[in-house]
Amino acid sequence: MLRFIICGWHMNQKSVLEGFNELQKQNPDEVHVFWSCHKEPIDFIKENFDYKVFPNGGEEYGAYEQAINYLDIDDEDICFFMHDDLVIKNFEFIYYISDNLLIDGYKICGNGANYLVHDYDYNKVIDIGIKEEFDGMRAVDYVKEENRHIFDKPIKKLLSVRPSFLAMQYKTVKEIGGFEPRYDAYVAADLVNEETGEYGYRGGKGLSSWGNEFPNLNNYKYNRLFDYNQICFLSTRYLHSDYIHECARGNIVEDYENSEESQTKFYKNDQLKKIMGRDK
Repeated sequence: MLRFIICGWHMNQKSVLEGFNELQKQNPDEVHVFWSCHKEPIDFIKENFDYKVFPNGGEEYGAYEQAINYLDIDDEDICFFMHDDLVIKNFEFIYYISDNLLIDGYKICGNGANYLVHDYDYNKVIDIGIKEEFDGMRAVDYVKEENRHIFDKPIKKLLSVRPSFLAMQYKTVKEIGGFEPRYDAYVAADLVNEETGEYGYRGGKGLSSWGNEFPNLNNYKYNRLFDYNQICFLSTRYLHSDYIHECARGNIVEDYENSEESQTKFYKNDQLKKIMGRDK
């Protein structure tokens, strides 16, 4: 079974809405699309997909974690976890990833390569926590108690997979102990500017604060439990592959294929290409 677990928030990309609707209609016995929504979904989702509105917290990993705890998933199922603000250019990524995960032995596949995280310190103290009782706690204190034993040594460079899109078999999800943070760190961001639609957390923190902290907890687990050569990407280009473009908070990045950021930091980085073992 191919499972697509989509974090529902923007709900504004035609290629996702119509594309996955058509995909599951054509493959009812092989494909299951589930929207893990952090707000009430639009009518198109209600009429065409399985969905559930979960408490808004934990950013996208909170949506994924609540979904896997709700659904009945087999170990051999391939799970695609993704944002809803993607532009799907070519659905052939499904077969490409399925073949590599099942045949070549990869554990996790992302879309475009993300930044290497240098000298990540899971023991760093976060003065202003996501809520008051978390003030002064360490980053690792946001990890589920049953997974904290994984955080046992520093890793100089984390190969990071963006939570906008990642694929793995469900047995791999179980290997990593599901997704962080722990449930009592699920706090919804507040709307701080109605005109711009800007959201933020207590202490004046923007979305990127926990939007970086929580992925790093998960990326540490990927790097601690698996070798670099078990993590792959569809592309060395930031946000973009031949199959998928990742939007920036619901907006398509202008000229993303030729952006300076993509070219200088990733596409020309031969060392990163070697680490990933592929350049599509």
